[in-house]
Amino acid sequence: MKWGEKMKNNICLVADSGGYLPKEILTKYDISIVPFYITLDGKKYLVQGKDITDEELYKKMHSDPNLLPKTSAPNPEDWYNVLSEKVKKGYNNILITTMSSDLSASFNNANLAKDLFLKDYPNCNVKLFDTRTCTCGQSAMEIKLAQLIEKGKHTLEQLYDTAKDLISKTHTLFSVKTLKYMEAGGRIGEAAKFLGILLKINPISEFVNGVVKPIKISRTRKKALDSMVDIAVERIKDPTKTIICTRSALFEEDQEYLITKLKEKLNYKGKIYSGVLESVIGAHSGPGAIGIGFVTE
Repeated sequence: MKWGEKMKNNICLVADSGGYLPKEILTKYDISIVPFYITLDGKKYLVQGKDITDEELYKKMHSDPNLLPKTSAPNPEDWYNVLSEKVKKGYNNILITTMSSDLSASFNNANLAKDLFLKDYPNCNVKLFDTRTCTCGQSAMEIKLAQLIEKGKHTLEQLYDTAKDLISKTHTLFSVKTLKYMEAGGRIGEAAKFLGILLKINPISEFVNGVVKPIKISRTRKKALDSMVDIAVERIKDPTKTIICTRSALFEEDQEYLITKLKEKLNYKGKIYSGVLESVIGAHSGPGAIGIGFVTE
């Protein structure tokens, strides 16, 4: 794709790392990512993906079960700097996407940055969108939006309205090895009632309008994986019009199992965007967390 083709309607996408889009997508659609911060010792802040990789974090958590990492959202200055970089590259219509505002301060900080940015760059147009989800579901939604930008048929306002419509069409299913990390981070919402009885069972949950909802329990890991696939297959009516992403924290074999089963049961010929679960999410779900995210028509 040529540079001019990337700038149709002069719109670009800026996202936080809650969805941690694959590098191939970032390059193809010229998307900029604003990373989160990770704290391991309560003092030192590490930039996600720069000072510590996702794999490094999970290995540390796996070797030290008592390690409970903390995360913090990109600050307004982080957002402002990335927006400024986009202007320098020639963009003046910017869509910002963030993980659910119920899970992070990323949206609020981006909003502060947007207001400051527009005072300095009054000729720019910026829309801020709360995806109401995170991880692989957020990634699938952002890929869909990037594809729409590439087609060049939407204004920024139309793209924003389309993004709002995608919320109900976006699904984020996940399973964890243990709920202790989610409990420690205060991120499980209604799933709290599952604590205790589910610590030795594989729960399946999903993000619904920004919060975690438990939907099923499985006695074994394999049954949990199979159930996630079955739920996804039931909801996907037209695989040819669906974007699918998967994420896993250290368990690549389980992720490959999900991908194989999804392709088999859906007769899916498209690309499934797989990858390591972003550490800003993994810090609260722990090693072994795995998910499927998809956007339907």
